[in-house]
Amino acid sequence: MSATFQPYTRRQTMIASDFEVYRYRSTYMNEVALHHHDFYEIYLLLRGQVNYIVENHLYKMRPGDIMLVSPLELHQPIFESVVQPYERIVLWISPAFFERYTTETTDLLRCFDISYHSRSNLLRLPKEQQEQLQNILDHLLEESRTPAFGQELFSLSLLLQFVIQLNRLTDRPSESY
Repeated sequence: MSATFQPYTRRQTMIASDFEVYRYRSTYMNEVALHHHDFYEIYLLLRGQVNYIVENHLYKMRPGDIMLVSPLELHQPIFESVVQPYERIVLWISPAFFERYTTETTDLLRCFDISYHSRSNLLRLPKEQQEQLQNILDHLLEESRTPAFGQELFSLSLLLQFVIQLNRLTDRPSESY
């Protein structure tokens, strides 16, 4: 599966009702302002040197790290280097999606609850688990851009698979950051 990058946009509002997924590659980024939005954001750093601020906490990110940002949390990437390309996958998910698919026994929002098991917004996983999650996101990106029979349902199944797997992995201890 080849990587296809979208042109970067500063838009911070969702157009789709359930989710949007983007793969960006930038060779030069101006400062991104501290901001918030009314949806959940999952940010997977693929390449580059970036720190991330979430609610006044600075996280030093490494390629493969995942940042989990809840609605209304103030956040901002801080770029350490503009020499190396900055690559990331950004997944936006509406609160309505989580409301629709969370059940009594499966709280899909648990991975965003930083009070649960003393978690943080940063998720640092072993390489194999990083690759597993990235693989699902790559398939979701591909599916969301290729019109095919059942595209909407297949995309939904990939998104649910990703969120469930993400929650399972957040139950395991993360490396220190």
